[in-house]
Amino acid sequence: MAQRSTPSSPPLHARIPAAWLVGLAADVQQRILTPDDAIAAEAMLDVVDGLPAFSSNITAASGWLGAVRSAIGRLGEDCPERTEVRMLAAIARMAFAARETSPALAASEAALARAADVGDAEMQVTILAQRIPFLAHNAPVPTSRDVRAMDALLAQLPPPLTPGYGDADVALARIAWAGATGDLARLRQELAAFGRLRLPEDDRLSFCAFATTLAVAQLHLRGQQRAQAATALIHAANLADAHGAVSELANVQACVAALAIQAGDFHAAVAHARSAVSTAGACRHTQPDPWLGLPIDICQARSPGQAVQQLAESVLRAQDVGDATGFMVAATAMAAFYLADQRAMEALDGLNEAAEVAKSLSDPSVAPAIRQIAESLLRHLGILKA
Repeated sequence: MAQRSTPSSPPLHARIPAAWLVGLAADVQQRILTPDDAIAAEAMLDVVDGLPAFSSNITAASGWLGAVRSAIGRLGEDCPERTEVRMLAAIARMAFAARETSPALAASEAALARAADVGDAEMQVTILAQRIPFLAHNAPVPTSRDVRAMDALLAQLPPPLTPGYGDADVALARIAWAGATGDLARLRQELAAFGRLRLPEDDRLSFCAFATTLAVAQLHLRGQQRAQAATALIHAANLADAHGAVSELANVQACVAALAIQAGDFHAAVAHARSAVSTAGACRHTQPDPWLGLPIDICQARSPGQAVQQLAESVLRAQDVGDATGFMVAATAMAAFYLADQRAMEALDGLNEAAEVAKSLSDPSVAPAIRQIAESLLRHLGILKA
């Protein structure tokens, strides 16, 4: 039986902090600490691939990827091609999780090109599946090409794609694409298909649960089923909180605050808004969550006032793309953060302005709904008699 490698005495060339090895199986530790850089690099990439793509795992993944780069650098021309492709794909995946879209896309393109060069269709599918959700809303035309390319490559591979989470990545990509294109019937079908997958029970399963729960919330929001949407969002918030994913948690809390405003529960709305900005996001750039499918992102907000500014951009984005549901959520979330910032009259002004703008949306129910919320807030403030 393999001897357990002691974290306190790794080979000098590995330079792996002992704390990184805590919780890893003995055989994984042994592979990481081996003098063979090719084996060590693959083992470290296994660790990175096992991290769920929450923003809270970015720092840990970056450390491991730095060690992988060092090992690959020592290998030079002796580095196996698949190891190089895996590293580039892992860099892209974690960069997308950090909302670093430009470097993520660059790494993804490099990984895709190398995978094509070596004829690795399975890795090409993995790379495409992992980037489709993060590009779907902002770049629909190239994403459509990615979806077609992924499906064509899948036709060349025998099912299942890979043991474990390869099929999950593909399923999540299809879920995100269906949501981005507004195909709610297809979104339901893809969620049902995902539910039939048999996946190992580890932290990656929690991330899959988070992503699919947000997709369910999107379905309820677009179907104007507020109570069901709130239940799904609270479940997603609990999952994000359990994994310390504060950037994701802030955005989910903002949506819950919006639903509280729509329900006329202004005290709850303020509480959720303040909870959202009390967390410090790990992401340096804003980008709407690919699973929720709405143009909401306040992960950089450190105060209710900053959240108002970011949500104002969300309102404009929703208006530009004609997303009535996104407009409704963003406008009412904006009111919640105004109230949390003790700017009640500006919350009223914002709602009244949103009601006027909403008249140009394709959904005629949005404008009167926002007007009704404004009247409810007036009564709450004691300005308008019941």
